[in-house]
Amino acid sequence: MRLIYIDESGDHGVDNRNSDYPLFVLVACCFETSDYVRHFVPSMIEFKLRHWGHELAVLHEREIRRPQGEFSFLLNASKRSAFLDDLSKLVRSSRAHVHAAAWDKRDPSRCFSYGACLGHLLEELTSGEADAAPPPVILESRGRHEDERTVKALCGLRLEKFGAIRFVDKKANVAGLQMADLCARPIGMKILRPEAMNRAYTECIRPLMRVTLDGVRADDRIKLI
Repeated sequence: MRLIYIDESGDHGVDNRNSDYPLFVLVACCFETSDYVRHFVPSMIEFKLRHWGHELAVLHEREIRRPQGEFSFLLNASKRSAFLDDLSKLVRSSRAHVHAAAWDKRDPSRCFSYGACLGHLLEELTSGEADAAPPPVILESRGRHEDERTVKALCGLRLEKFGAIRFVDKKANVAGLQMADLCARPIGMKILRPEAMNRAYTECIRPLMRVTLDGVRADDRIKLI
């Protein structure tokens, strides 16, 4: 059985075209249940205990990139270096399969909603063999009304390969959602600046992206919509 966790990077609003980051990226991190329970969750707890002394901190890419709150200790260069090294190891060794769908807002002819973007990503996840037990899809909640609109937007799609679609607050501290959060922006930056150095993507995320039958990996597995 698999578990599927989905998070995002960028603003999904039609009228919001941030010139610095004109993208909306949805990332799904898929785990085999045994890998998630026996390997990834314990590894994340150990990582948090090492750097905070407790497991309550919620990993959030933006707060790591711009240290604040629980992450203010990253303003110390030596602590930041050790933290990022350990974080890279955590992602690389996660055993997740990473899928992504990206809406490039630089093309004014393209216009989507959050629900439409999610539909494209779920379609990507339906390729391959069906699971014996349909996997649950777990997304970060964006508020009750927004979540209800998302469910309505998915009506009409063939979702029989999936189990329940559940929305969870970031504060719930779900390891899989944090993994998806960590992957989303580096994938977006790969699309935005493909030639720029992007160690988080190249060294950590790219090896986790799904391998096709002909052995082609990663970059062409990012679904541009």
